[in-house]
Amino acid sequence: GKLPMTWYPQEYLTNLPMTDMAMRSNPSKGYPGRTYRFYEGPVVYPFGHGLTYTSFTHTIASAPTVFSVPLDGHRASNSSVSGKAIKVTHTRCSRLSLGLQIDVKNTGLRDGTHTVLVFSRPPGGQWAPRRQLVAFERVHVPAGGLQRVGVNIHVCKYLSVVDRSGIRRIPMGEHNLHIGDISHSVSLQAAILGVIKS
Repeated sequence: GKLPMTWYPQEYLTNLPMTDMAMRSNPSKGYPGRTYRFYEGPVVYPFGHGLTYTSFTHTIASAPTVFSVPLDGHRASNSSVSGKAIKVTHTRCSRLSLGLQIDVKNTGLRDGTHTVLVFSRPPGGQWAPRRQLVAFERVHVPAGGLQRVGVNIHVCKYLSVVDRSGIRRIPMGEHNLHIGDISHSVSLQAAILGVIKS
């Protein structure tokens, strides 16, 4: 299995007031943040850590490098695309899914089951998380074998962030997807009335 939380060191609990429930880190106050999405500091075990009797490697078999996010033309305004991010409510979200194919190889001597975790690191921004779990898929791989796993990432749900005003937006630009030790960059671009704006 995989650890469903971050296991913090003892100092974290000793030095951090439990009355402060802010999620994002604040270096000026010495506040490291909370949860794997925002915490910046040492850990005993990270979110998603797991034990196994074998070992696995990942390879990206196919993934887009550019992905167009359609913006309703009648809603294209300065408020729709603000700070290089699109309001989720102004996009066509119902079928907006980014697909990846990942090859999982069992490099050990025993059969094993593995959960592929896909994390996203959005383009920099004060309100963006450090990383966020955007997809996962469990797969059984025999010793020495290889299995291809397909995952679909719903762009509006999982590649969006909430801005200072509480509005959910999809940041345009490079989103880095991390699967184990490998990463892949996807550039999200706004498509307005058939014209692509990045």
